[in-house]
Amino acid sequence: MAKFSICAWKVIKAYLKSYASDDSAVPGSSIAVQAYGDFLNFNPHLHAIVSDGCFFKDGDFQMVPGFMLEDLEGIFQYEGLKMLKKECKITDAIIENMLSWRHSGFHVYIGNRIFSEFLPFRV
Repeated sequence: MAKFSICAWKVIKAYLKSYASDDSAVPGSSIAVQAYGDFLNFNPHLHAIVSDGCFFKDGDFQMVPGFMLEDLEGIFQYEGLKMLKKECKITDAIIENMLSWRHSGFHVYIGNRIFSEFLPFRV
């Protein structure tokens, strides 16, 4: 599961940096692995808290206009399947089969932004 966290981080970082005006931009993220679902069944997935922009070396922050859910989901699916194939966990035939499913098993949920006026402190 740690390798899926790395895939998620690569996708988040590349997506947010694509909006940045400087190559030194770095997004913030905390990613946690959860291996069970609501009924304590095996349901591996990730939870992430992600900055909605990038930080720069000079201390500035640049917010992105908004996350495109479909873009992130597709890129994460691509990176995840590529990693599983590289690790010899799946084959091209399995990838082709999974891509034909209505629900591929890859889903990204994006909650509402939390703006600083709602936080009990200011940085």
